Amino acid sequence: MSEQFTDEQKAAVLAAAEAAQKVRAGGELKEAESLDYTSLEGKHYTGVLVFKKLNMSDLMRAGAIKSEILREAGVQEIRLVDNTVLFAAHVISVLEVALHKRPECLLRLKEIKEPDLIYHVYEKYQDWEESFRKDFRNSPEDNSQAAAGKEAVDTP
Repeated sequence: MSEQFTDEQKAAVLAAAEAAQKVRAGGELKEAESLDYTSLEGKHYTGVLVFKKLNMSDLMRAGAIKSEILREAGVQEIRLVDNTVLFAAHVISVLEVALHKRPECLLRLKEIKEPDLIYHVYEKYQDWEESFRKDFRNSPEDNSQAAAGKEAVDTP
């Protein structure tokens, strides 16, 4: 007997295969997000953001960029630097590496005079990155005994 598949089933299989291929690609996983933001100063920014899922090499590169930003700012003793400054350097360094494609307004992140724009884009990146993680807090509790190490009964 030959089984016939609907177009929906074929499309679902192709989508699953494509998703699996993207997962195997690891650091090459990219998705587009739209930027439509009005800053606190009233300027309107639009464009397309394409983020890259960071691998270990990318994270080290972001760390090097962060160190360079702080060094250029005159930091000599890191423990004396305010946490907001450290966070701003972190945000800029991560976005420098994670933004695979960006609109013209984000080409020179260190020169942007509206920090709320940078933080908005970083929040979009975090949301995008979070979309790959499973939310275990909202998972059903029917497996809770097995997860807690208690004996689970399998019924046929």
